[in-house]
Amino acid sequence: MKKIEYQCCFCGEGIGESAARFNPLDPCAVVLVANWQQPDHEQAEQQFFCHLSCFKGVMWHNVPVEVEELAVDLDKGAVGAS
Repeated sequence: MKKIEYQCCFCGEGIGESAARFNPLDPCAVVLVANWQQPDHEQAEQQFFCHLSCFKGVMWHNVPVEVEELAVDLDKGAVGAS
């Protein structure tokens, strides 16, 4: 079965295991929701794909991106454990 190819919405490069910027958490998806404060039926959403490094590169420096730490916790089985 052929793997689905993704293109980063920030840099335009491909996202995959052979990509130069590959991170084990790639591809990442960013979901844009328009009319966020409106009722669900008035909202619209679209999903974009990106490299984790590109996403972190465009985020303002004071906005934490904690997905890598969460992934480590998932690997350890710590998230959602009772």
